[in-house]
Amino acid sequence: LAGTPGTMASPGFCHHGWLGATGFISPSSVTRAPLRQAQASALPASSPSAARRWAAEVPQSALAGCALALLAGRRRRARQCSTVASATGYGDMDAKQALMKKNKKKMKEAETSMMEGALLTLFKRMEDAPDIYKVREILMRLAKTTPRPNQNVSGDWIIFWASREGCVDKLFGTGMTDEGWWMQLQEYLLRLKSGKNGRIAEAAEIIRKVGPFPNQSNSLKGTYVPSGTNRLKIIFDEVKMDTGKELEIREGKEKLVIDVDVIYSSKTMLALQWEDENGECDFYVLTPVENINQKVSDFVGTSRARNFFN
Repeated sequence: LAGTPGTMASPGFCHHGWLGATGFISPSSVTRAPLRQAQASALPASSPSAARRWAAEVPQSALAGCALALLAGRRRRARQCSTVASATGYGDMDAKQALMKKNKKKMKEAETSMMEGALLTLFKRMEDAPDIYKVREILMRLAKTTPRPNQNVSGDWIIFWASREGCVDKLFGTGMTDEGWWMQLQEYLLRLKSGKNGRIAEAAEIIRKVGPFPNQSNSLKGTYVPSGTNRLKIIFDEVKMDTGKELEIREGKEKLVIDVDVIYSSKTMLALQWEDENGECDFYVLTPVENINQKVSDFVGTSRARNFFN
């Protein structure tokens, strides 16, 4: 295969020196003289008839080799363009944007984690009466980080803090404590999960009895429905004592309906707000529980907790 390496033939024809180097055309099937003659006759061609004569003189294997070389040349030029774009920075634009997005997400997670830690620290340092204004300030800042907080409420939770004494029992409780002062709501655990059977809500309220009496436990089962961007409604229609006996809900209601606003939600914290008929608001902060069955067992004893959350 003759031809000067590094030179380019007329448009539409192969570069012979480059073609020979790749071995697309075998020297045993194409003689050097006809290809040289065909190239010489093709260079001055200025009419379609001349091009047809050239094509007739050139063996089919040579034409096939030209086509392959042309395709390879295009791919080579595409790689060169990609290299140039990469060198100028345009090729890495998508990668840079993805990296910036990833870093922004990490910064947001670090910020929310810091605020969650500050809130929990505030509860621990001021267990009797933490400053409600500081709590609300942190909750407002957390709320700005989650545009749709009611979409991330699934999990096993325990009510870690509430804004007023008795507000947990008033909103979440079955009403068993209404029987007398000697019974108090000690803990409240909540499970929200979604699956093939829909959105399932389960809860366990732990009632402490004053005196030498064991804790009383009640299990609640039902469903939950998120609506809008922050509304959450939990409906319990099955309430039983730890003995398996049916328990009547406060004021003889058939269902216990809990309608709240989700202020903030993450894998490590759930913050709720409830407004009563007088316009006063209560706040609830829930934290995750790794083993909710074990928690219930710790509060009421293994034998009584075996039927919860099964």
